[in-house]
Amino acid sequence: MVDLDKQASFMFSPELPLKASLNKLVRQGCDSLNVTQGLLVSITDKCMSTLIKVSSIELPNEIHTPTYDNLLLEDASFPLYSDKVIDDLKYWFKKYFGTEKYIRGRYHYFDGQVVCLLFLNACPSVTGNLKNVALLDEWLALILEKYTSEKAEAQQFALYNKLQNVANIGTWEVDLVNNTLSWSSQTKQIHEVPDDFVPTMENAISFYKAGYDRDEITRIVSHAIKTGEPWGATLQLVSAKNNPVWIETHGMAEMENGKCVRLFGTCQNVNRAVQLRLEIEEKQKLAEEASAERGMLLSRISHELKTPLNGITGMLQAIKFEGNDNIRVRKVDLALHSADRLLTLINDVLDYTSIVNGQFALNVSHFCIRSLIEELVEAYKLKCALKGLRLLAVLSFDEHTYVNGDPGRLSQILTNLLSNAVKFTETGYVSFHVTLKQHADVPILLASIEDTGIGMNKEVLSNIFKPFQSNTHSVSEELNGKGLGLSIVGQLVEKMKGEIEVRSTPGEGSVFDVVIPIDMVSDPLGQSNEASVPSELLRLPLNVLVVDDNDINRFVLTSMLEKYNYIADEAENGEVAVAKARTKQYDIIFMDCAMPVLDGTSATKIILEEQLLAPKGFVVAVTANTSPQDMANCSEAGMADFLAKPVVQDEIAVQIQKALQSKSAA
Repeated sequence: MVDLDKQASFMFSPELPLKASLNKLVRQGCDSLNVTQGLLVSITDKCMSTLIKVSSIELPNEIHTPTYDNLLLEDASFPLYSDKVIDDLKYWFKKYFGTEKYIRGRYHYFDGQVVCLLFLNACPSVTGNLKNVALLDEWLALILEKYTSEKAEAQQFALYNKLQNVANIGTWEVDLVNNTLSWSSQTKQIHEVPDDFVPTMENAISFYKAGYDRDEITRIVSHAIKTGEPWGATLQLVSAKNNPVWIETHGMAEMENGKCVRLFGTCQNVNRAVQLRLEIEEKQKLAEEASAERGMLLSRISHELKTPLNGITGMLQAIKFEGNDNIRVRKVDLALHSADRLLTLINDVLDYTSIVNGQFALNVSHFCIRSLIEELVEAYKLKCALKGLRLLAVLSFDEHTYVNGDPGRLSQILTNLLSNAVKFTETGYVSFHVTLKQHADVPILLASIEDTGIGMNKEVLSNIFKPFQSNTHSVSEELNGKGLGLSIVGQLVEKMKGEIEVRSTPGEGSVFDVVIPIDMVSDPLGQSNEASVPSELLRLPLNVLVVDDNDINRFVLTSMLEKYNYIADEAENGEVAVAKARTKQYDIIFMDCAMPVLDGTSATKIILEEQLLAPKGFVVAVTANTSPQDMANCSEAGMADFLAKPVVQDEIAVQIQKALQSKSAA
């Protein structure tokens, strides 16, 4: 007889799979009971089927899995011994196993079914048989319990791995006694290492980004080993594939007798969350900087407005009581200078605002580049002469060179740079060199403005194109010189897809180099900038109406018209303008847009709908609102042209000539 106690450790070896363990158990049961057939059967839904079968003889009706239906679990239906078994079941045993005798083990509930051991031809009266079956039942219970436990553990481990994967959380453990480190599969995925990668304390630390992150994790781990305190930190790794990864790591220490023997914890990939937080912080920082910039802009604008306004109002008050003609002319000149300065400031503010808000667009047309540059040279010859400076101008292209671009904005760029050069230069010269060249089959405009002025240090140069960042030696300088002017220049050059560079040495001067791609045109298109009205046309009469709610604006326009001996009618709002147009046919109506009672666009629509104008007559918008939408609104109302305030004499001359030519042709 086999000694089952001595076989127990072998039978339940964890290396044996479940089926092999059960098969071994049944076989050894057969040996211990000295029988030729042993079974492990399953009973579900009143049906008995064979799970394990051990037999050393040939059965009369060999089948793979004999079953028996209508079997109840009660002992009366399926007793422990064959002595009291029912005839039907006795016949089933005889048919399939060639015997009616058996000993049944107890029922075991396993994996949703009932299982039990059966040893055929075993006799319960043989000494030791019942004891051996009872012992076999205990071992079977241990096998099934172990399998159930391992299955539950495997399921738990699989669920744990899934949760790690879903949350992107990995685990790790450091055995300080044996100096070993283990990572979970998710931890390896976070570090982007292969599954067979063997982590160590040294290579684990090396994954942290060199500098602060690596130093910080080293400090944290050392502190935990000394004190046993847990930790949590957000640090950056550089994975095995050289990808930056933000992780959140938490760890705990296990202490024995005041000494750390184990560290364990988690690491979670929080790359997306950290990047989102950093983006939000960056946007918040930019918003705060923009808010501070706007506050500074408003503060500087309010300060800068006072100087030209004081000049205008002071000179006008002085003129009112001035009897000397020469002094009065001088005071008028000063008032006009202050007005020009105020206009420059307002234009800069409008330009800067439109560029920042994304509402800016270039106004492209064909123009003579030589004429534009020569006008600038002539203007700055006088300004340089007044300060005792030499202006060295070199234009390296012929006088009949036409290009396609925005002449106003190009002039603005060069004017701002020349103004600064003259402003910050007390002795020496200002050099203005402009040429056209081909670069990679693309024509480019090269402009270089050099001065022998005060120059700039590296700190000023690094912020030269930011608002209010240039040199501020004198608090009385205009906003264009140290506020918005160069910022607008930089943005205009960028808008034109060009580049601008600055070289400067304190006390020796500065050089601004501008490179702008342009389109060359062979034939000039459009009208000349110079507007003149032929004398023969001025003999024709014109009926003109000036509409504006501001008395000064009406006075300015009517004064410009008087140069051509035309006396204009006036209206202070759109309603008065419509009433006057109903009594008199006008050839030109200069119409303000923003007015009380009835605005300019509404008045224009009424005048055109009622056909109140003279034949070939037209309405011209005169407004300070110059956005693309304002222009579109005026065009939709039927206005023939658009003049931006303040209006200059040449613009009025163009409209007078247009009206006279239409009237002459009619």
